[in-house]
Amino acid sequence: MKFDGLKHVLSDAVRGAPYDVILQSLLDEARRLIDDRSWASVYLMDEPARELYLAAASGVPAQLTTALTRLPVAADGPPCGRAAHAASIVIVEDIRTEPLMAPYLGLAEAHGIRSCWSFPLHSAGGKILGTLAFFHAHQSAPGAALVSEIGYFTDLVALLTERHLREQENAARHAAAEHELAAMAEESERRRRLYETVLSNTPDLVYVFDLEHRFTYANAVLLQMWGRTFEESVGKTCLELGYEPWHAAMHDREIEQVKATKAPIRGEVPFNGAFGRRIYDYIFVPILGPDGEVEAVAGTTRDVTERKRFEEELKDSELRFRTITNASPQMVWTARPDGTIDYHNEQFYRFIGVAPGSAEGGTWAEDMLHPEDQERGRARWAHSVATGEPYEMTYRALHHSGQYRWVLARALPLRSASGEIVKWLGTDTDIHEAKLTQEALQEANHRKDEFLAMLAHELRNPLAPISAAAQVLRLAPNNPDKVRQYSEVISRQVNHMTTLVNDLLDVSRVTRGMVQLERVPVDVKQVVTSAAEQVHPLLEAGRHTLALQLASAPASVLGDRARLIQVTANLLANAAKYTPPGGRITLALEVDNGVVRIAVSDNGNGIEAGLLPHIFDLFVQGKRTPDRAQGGLGLGLALVKNIVGMHGGQVGARSGGPGLGSTFTVELPAAAQLARPVAPAPLSVAATGRALRIMLVDDNVDAAATLSALLGAAGHRVQTINDPRDAVGAALAAPPDVFILDIGMPLIDGHTLARQLRAQPALAQATYVALTGYGQSSDRESSRQAGFDRHFVKPVDASSLLAALAGA
Repeated sequence: MKFDGLKHVLSDAVRGAPYDVILQSLLDEARRLIDDRSWASVYLMDEPARELYLAAASGVPAQLTTALTRLPVAADGPPCGRAAHAASIVIVEDIRTEPLMAPYLGLAEAHGIRSCWSFPLHSAGGKILGTLAFFHAHQSAPGAALVSEIGYFTDLVALLTERHLREQENAARHAAAEHELAAMAEESERRRRLYETVLSNTPDLVYVFDLEHRFTYANAVLLQMWGRTFEESVGKTCLELGYEPWHAAMHDREIEQVKATKAPIRGEVPFNGAFGRRIYDYIFVPILGPDGEVEAVAGTTRDVTERKRFEEELKDSELRFRTITNASPQMVWTARPDGTIDYHNEQFYRFIGVAPGSAEGGTWAEDMLHPEDQERGRARWAHSVATGEPYEMTYRALHHSGQYRWVLARALPLRSASGEIVKWLGTDTDIHEAKLTQEALQEANHRKDEFLAMLAHELRNPLAPISAAAQVLRLAPNNPDKVRQYSEVISRQVNHMTTLVNDLLDVSRVTRGMVQLERVPVDVKQVVTSAAEQVHPLLEAGRHTLALQLASAPASVLGDRARLIQVTANLLANAAKYTPPGGRITLALEVDNGVVRIAVSDNGNGIEAGLLPHIFDLFVQGKRTPDRAQGGLGLGLALVKNIVGMHGGQVGARSGGPGLGSTFTVELPAAAQLARPVAPAPLSVAATGRALRIMLVDDNVDAAATLSALLGAAGHRVQTINDPRDAVGAALAAPPDVFILDIGMPLIDGHTLARQLRAQPALAQATYVALTGYGQSSDRESSRQAGFDRHFVKPVDASSLLAALAGA
């Protein structure tokens, strides 16, 4: 082949002819050298799409170039696609017999194409740039020599293409760089305008110093403060602009410090300018050059006059607030809108006993609140913070003593004019004593209700047999045996009711300090033996064994013998009631270090741990069963505690728990051994056998009738008066030996009537007996002052009354 025609193509390339012109010339020359009737085309690689696109063609009909503008790069694609994919020459000698050409067979036959040669274009680095293709109207294949000559063309096309692509890439990079540079210049100008606008309109003073301390920039506000123009100010130092020497010198030192340290510096200074005397806060910062050295110093200054004034006022206000809250007996605290506690007064820190300031923050409650109250307290506070609702709750907080005390916490939100919460103001109040008192009152009220229920039960018990006995007596009035039998029933039940009422009155007098104790030497050994004898029937009924353990040493106290017997008997009776039948009870007496100790132990029901601290309280009893087998009103141990306390002693109780028995102790201060007092001889009342004339005055008809019948049965002559206004006249008509007067009568009470009767000379020497439901010492004294000789409490004991009348 002859390559003379390539000279002008290479010459055009050297002169810088356009790539498409050179490419077209190469294709034309290749057709001339191979076969003018052949067509040629160049496809270039589109890597992202993995396709070839048509870059130039020679002799190819326009309709065919349109159809073959883009070809896929694949192993099963058209010849050019396969050549680019495999990076090797693909020769299709006969399109009709090539299976992979089936999709293109119709197109080839329409344009008279029988064979196709495709040669890959390799860059210097081995990269596939595209393909050089030849199309022939007859079946053909190139020989080795022709392949070699075509290889010359492919190398030349690849070289030119690689240069073209590199030029395109450089042009694109240059265009991008120019675009970026233009955008940067535009952005820089935009920012300059923005910064200049901001700096010119900010209320802060903005400026720049050069390394010689001269201003190179000053914004509009600073120029206004100086009262100068930009031209008058730039290039001058602080001293040249009228700053006071000390002020200018201070800024000179600060600029030098920033240059030396490359670190910002802050300060605050007063200045007299066009705005008057103001206080300014400023900062100087270094401006570093590319070499890292300081090339200028920039600064901003802010007028803080109003802020400083506000801070001073706030400081004064906070000082007043703290002074007021610290003077308050309340614990006071504040919190931020998010609920974080930021202040507690001194009372709070005295309460919890930690260093002031150490309890602020969001987690203090987790440490100070009782574990059982923490979650509830945290949830309630979070709810108030979230909703703005007032906060209130009671919880147990850890006191500096180590115990948890009940606290009432309250807080209200403080709102701005727009309604936004700006602060929470709260108080904590120590309500521990009030809480305990409230709980005690609730417990006492509960015990009172239980006591009233028990009292109703205990009073109904004797009323039932009394009512039944009365009905029997009404039905069989002439049956002496039944009258005697049911009279005894009534008498026993009345005695039981009297005991209940006397117990109530006794505990009332003792707990109110209305009882006067005798203060005489008492042998406690005699006390415990007397008490044991007194409760013997109760012990025998329960088949209990009583063991007495009496110390050999003398055991004397200064006190009231009867009351001490009552104390010991109550303890023994209590043990008997709460010990199952056949139990063992021990009564021990010992003297140790000046203390006389009485201990009553049993192997009975025992006491629950929760009941032990309250066992000596009024109306408290052990667990009751529906049958109320033990009976009683829960008064005995309360009497024991009060009587022992009046003797200067103390009581105690211990138990291992239910079913493990219990021990009650009484400790009394021992007395020096004194001579044993001679016991007075018991009074004996002998019946005189004399029938007395008795006037009985009582507005209660039934009570007067039954007592009159009793006195009449004893042989006395009784005149009954139900209206006290008739008593004086009747008595003067037939003066009696004895007056028995009810005290609580309407119209004229017993005390007034007694005085009226005593005032009559004919009646002055009679015996006067008071009959009343009140038996306290003050009641007896009132009767004595009214002129009564004897005082009896209802229901009166018949034998005692008859014995008193025998001595009248």
